[in-house]
Amino acid sequence: MERLDPHLVRYLRQTSDPPQAQAPKGKDCLLYVHPLPGERQMRAAYEVVLEGFLEYLETQGYPVVGRGESWVRIYLSPGAPALDLKAAWGEYLEKAFSLQGLSHGLLPLLNSVQLAKKGISAPKVPIVTLEARDFLAAWYLANLLSVKERLDWRTQEIARLEKEVEGTAESRERVKKARDLEKRKQDQEKEQSKYAGELKKKLDELEGKRKKAAKQQAQSATPNETLLADWALEGLKLGADNFQEFWMWLNPASPKAPPAIRRLAPYLPLFGLTSRQQLNTAVGNKFTKILDELLRLLSLENPEVKVPPLLAENPFALDLRKAGDKADVCYSCGRPLKDGQLKASKLIFTAPSQRLQSGRGQEEPEVCLSCAALALLSPIKPGTGSVLVRVGTYEAPEAAKHFVRLFTTGTLHVAAGRYLQLNSPLVGGKPLVQTLGRLVYALQVLGLEANPKALKRFTFFLVEGAQEIPLPKRALWLSHVLQRAFAVRPDEGGEANRDLGEALRYALADLPWHGLYTLARRYGRVADRFALEEGLKGYATLLEEVNVKENAHLAQRFRDVAGLTGLLSAWVGYVESEVGSGTPAAKRAVVKLLDNLQAPGNFLYVAAYELDSREARLYEAGGTFFYQEAKRLLEGAGGAIQEKEENTGRYLLVSQDDLHRVYAQLAARYPDKAWEGFIYEVRLSLASRFPQYIRMGKEV
Repeated sequence: MERLDPHLVRYLRQTSDPPQAQAPKGKDCLLYVHPLPGERQMRAAYEVVLEGFLEYLETQGYPVVGRGESWVRIYLSPGAPALDLKAAWGEYLEKAFSLQGLSHGLLPLLNSVQLAKKGISAPKVPIVTLEARDFLAAWYLANLLSVKERLDWRTQEIARLEKEVEGTAESRERVKKARDLEKRKQDQEKEQSKYAGELKKKLDELEGKRKKAAKQQAQSATPNETLLADWALEGLKLGADNFQEFWMWLNPASPKAPPAIRRLAPYLPLFGLTSRQQLNTAVGNKFTKILDELLRLLSLENPEVKVPPLLAENPFALDLRKAGDKADVCYSCGRPLKDGQLKASKLIFTAPSQRLQSGRGQEEPEVCLSCAALALLSPIKPGTGSVLVRVGTYEAPEAAKHFVRLFTTGTLHVAAGRYLQLNSPLVGGKPLVQTLGRLVYALQVLGLEANPKALKRFTFFLVEGAQEIPLPKRALWLSHVLQRAFAVRPDEGGEANRDLGEALRYALADLPWHGLYTLARRYGRVADRFALEEGLKGYATLLEEVNVKENAHLAQRFRDVAGLTGLLSAWVGYVESEVGSGTPAAKRAVVKLLDNLQAPGNFLYVAAYELDSREARLYEAGGTFFYQEAKRLLEGAGGAIQEKEENTGRYLLVSQDDLHRVYAQLAARYPDKAWEGFIYEVRLSLASRFPQYIRMGKEV
């Protein structure tokens, strides 16, 4: 009980009667959090690592009992051993950078998201553990072996085309196949010679470095960098001389492969097709850079870097630094680069190329070894087909973390701490997020896949570079309502649903009736009217929570539009039933009524062509939200509420005088030009109540 809820234990001790001999009380330990980076993606990585470390401490018997943005309070029970932060941090890193830890965090990302459209070059990553070394080396090797798969496929194509050319008589088809065969042979020879030439250059470069290092050693100087092992240089030399033998040497299943490469064999099946295409192996010089980094990793015998803890018993004291963004400090966290640095890569930032304020063009800023290492533990790496969303607040992350984990279960999305990486499917040959836009795509996915209660409970932010763009709860809720009510999908018929994207943009602009009309016109039906009614009622409630001064009228206006829509729909429905539902005549009558909403006299004059009654009925079964809002308007206008009930349900009698009174009241509330905008929204809302007519012909 002390470990799970120390506050409850304290309460029981204080209220126990009679007092008994008690065990010594535990105590709280206040720990300070390392300042989080300003760069949002790296900040997310720090938060993910910090959450992982706190969870590890809880498993060791040190529960978190309070936290803020810059501090954490941990409970130390009497029976628990003294907390050694450095030792616990080291144990956590060993676990996090193990094969199991990287397989749970980084591997799903590599297997599901293309980090760069054309692939990334060989990213240099500081090694924290030897298991991390083997994991990264296996990933590099899987990408290199994909080149061999491509060459083998082309060899098979050449053999197939040779047979077909030999077995085909002289004809246009034979000439075409011969041309294809010649092109395949040229491509094969060009690619093989390209790799062999680059390997020869790399070998000469490394031999030059080795001679320089030998000279430095003779002069009692320390070499500046770690050199490749002898067996690695032999592999490069083999590749420059005989490409076929080189592939045998690089194949972990071959007896000709060195032991360092053979030990990577169990790791290779972990990497799927997407992860094997993450690195840009098609370019010759990048191919050799990837190979060089692979051999460098396998030549390491000890870890390269020790990452300092992100928690301390005393506040962190940061060193003074020079002004500017090129002051020999880490671009991510701001620490001095005295212990080494690396160029930022796609494994660290989504967009590693930055135009620094004190620079003349785009360049890859330098980051410290700790940031480069911690970036590996975060599966949050937004690519060209994904967006990053933060859930909840920093002070209360537990519920947000549980929501994030449940949300990604059974999906291709990635969860880390309180961050969601929403991965986009390919639609029409490109990611859906590129068609809809990043903000709209986040709104669409959360509205479709998240529990509607979570949309009301949590706050959501789209992370874009150094910005966090809030996703309003009312826009998320309306996204859920529209997609459920119309049963729409973001991709239909192999193409992106642009109408859905337009409707969601209206939701972001607080134009709900425009969004509703857009989908009603597209589909000509409402799949779930009950969901629409209840959803609009919930949307009205969320609008009442808007505290922005200039938008304080949103809830009132929304309810007024719904109320007048309900009153008018009683008359439109009456006209439709008299003319004949679903007929061309009904469509003409409804459209004509929609064109005459500016004044009640014009509307009733058009309705009189088909009706000889001075009253219409608005049934509650047709929509409770619109029914209740119509009733509210009638009460506010001072008219008599004529509510009756029959076998078909409860209904309101809406007279011509009722319409005149309500119109007068609303015209006073929305004077002059505001009336035109208000009536236009009523027109869209009323048209959406009869979607079958606005889909059949010209736009209303």
